[in-house]
Amino acid sequence: MKSGTPLAPRRKPRQSRAQATCDAILTATAQILVKDGYDAASTNNVARVAGVSVGSLYQYFSSKEALVMAVMERHRAEGLTDLEEGMARLSGTTLREALRLLIRQVLAKKAANPRLHQVLMEQLPRMRQLQQVDPYAVRMLRLVRTYLEPHAAEVRPRDLDMAAFIIFNTVESLTHAALTGRPEYLARESYVDELCALVLGYLQPEREAARRGGRPPLRTPRTRTVAARKSRSTGKR
Repeated sequence: MKSGTPLAPRRKPRQSRAQATCDAILTATAQILVKDGYDAASTNNVARVAGVSVGSLYQYFSSKEALVMAVMERHRAEGLTDLEEGMARLSGTTLREALRLLIRQVLAKKAANPRLHQVLMEQLPRMRQLQQVDPYAVRMLRLVRTYLEPHAAEVRPRDLDMAAFIIFNTVESLTHAALTGRPEYLARESYVDELCALVLGYLQPEREAARRGGRPPLRTPRTRTVAARKSRSTGKR
């Protein structure tokens, strides 16, 4: 398999009949991936299941890899569009409320078709070798950063690009881990609570985090030195 294999669709359907053909091809690809795995998703097999000729398939998709990438992008984009619309309606709400919506919708989307999500995640490294830019990750990072911007004064991280990267990859990794190891967690509101607490703990200023936890702020060597000097100056031991 050459690293330069093009993954973008060869042409986009312009008529309803052509769109129906593309939809049938992608649905057949997803069905084969779920039932038989990546190796079985050949262009010939996909065309047979979709009920179209191989020539028709090649009008739109250049390779097996292009088919898998198209399924991946469709699967991820559906949930992301709903999420972007939901986040837009949350303008002016608290950071906690926005995070809960973000986390809950990510979990719900992946729980809706867990086997397809798992198969696509297994193929993600292969797809990234062929296409370095991940459109889903780009849109998710932009979405998280856009919501963090109005709250910049409230959060501890100063680099919002890095903060968005950490939040996105943390939630994605823990969602995938639950999907493969503890799928029952995806339906539990308590799992949303724990992920939300994890992200908020990362975002909160240290003083605020300590106040909420009822614990004094963590003392670094520098703060201990300053405290000792103040103690000596006031005669306290």
